[in-house]
Amino acid sequence: MIMKNISSEAGFTLIEVMVTVIVIGILSAIAIPNYSEYVKRGARAEAMAALLQGAAQMQQQFTLSNSYSATTPTFSSTTKYNVSLVAGTTASAFTLQAVPISADAKCGTFTVDQSGQRGLSGSHTFSIADCWAGK
Repeated sequence: MIMKNISSEAGFTLIEVMVTVIVIGILSAIAIPNYSEYVKRGARAEAMAALLQGAAQMQQQFTLSNSYSATTPTFSSTTKYNVSLVAGTTASAFTLQAVPISADAKCGTFTVDQSGQRGLSGSHTFSIADCWAGK
């Protein structure tokens, strides 16, 4: 008579489960901040595009009326930035701004003026070149 060994059951050991949980935890710790930064970069790019589109509208109107003050640009919708015309627009000068709805410590508020000069205002840790380059 042949006896079968019944003690070998299928399943995972506690060590195997713990190693799997640790690996998933490490991957999550790396992936979540990277994804968040990716989303923020996308929102910045959207705000910059809205600013440049508004500046183009202002320039088109200036060629027609020889004045910026009669122009109110329409901005494409952005959910992370409030894009607007800065008060104090004159016949020969304007500034557009994109203010982040929630604080953006890296780039702050984007600005562009009638000469195409790109800038940042508010608190920011990145340079103008880095922010406008989409970093």
